Amino acid sequence: MDFNSLKGKKTYLMIIAIICYAVGGMVAGLVNYSVGIPLILGALGLGGLRAAIPKEEEIVVPPSPGSMPQ
Repeated sequence: MDFNSLKGKKTYLMIIAIICYAVGGMVAGLVNYSVGIPLILGALGLGGLRAAIPKEEEIVVPPSPGSMPQ
């Protein structure tokens, strides 16, 4: 399988899978709320971290002070 087609989407797929597991387990009674709620909150936190990290194309390195023309 070519994982290049999933570039930038693997984390979000994992978040969706975790939330589906937690919600489905709680609805079916297989996962306690004391386990399901932290799973959901952790997945949402992971999504927030992933969204906050810029892509490589978006990173701008400022010039060093010694390289600027005077």
